[in-house]
Amino acid sequence: MPAYTIATHPVKHFETWKAAFDGALEIRQAAGELSAIVLRGGDDDNQVTVINTWNSLEQAKAMLNNPNMKPMMEAAGVLEFPTIIMANSVE
Repeated sequence: MPAYTIATHPVKHFETWKAAFDGALEIRQAAGELSAIVLRGGDDDNQVTVINTWNSLEQAKAMLNNPNMKPMMEAAGVLEFPTIIMANSVE
């Protein structure tokens, strides 16, 4: 059963962040990501929300707890740690 994460956070420059996010596609997929939808804030173009679909919640947690995530996020211009919702699908 798929699992989902919804993460929201401000970034310094959306285009810089998006290039880094797109560049990490293979890393995310290897960690179990099935898909990702990127949203920009309606009132703030540098407020980002990402909805990810994962094979499992355990894989999502492992990716988010990866020690390489913090430096990757800092390099991408993430200004503060994301607010993250994790959930399993209900059938």
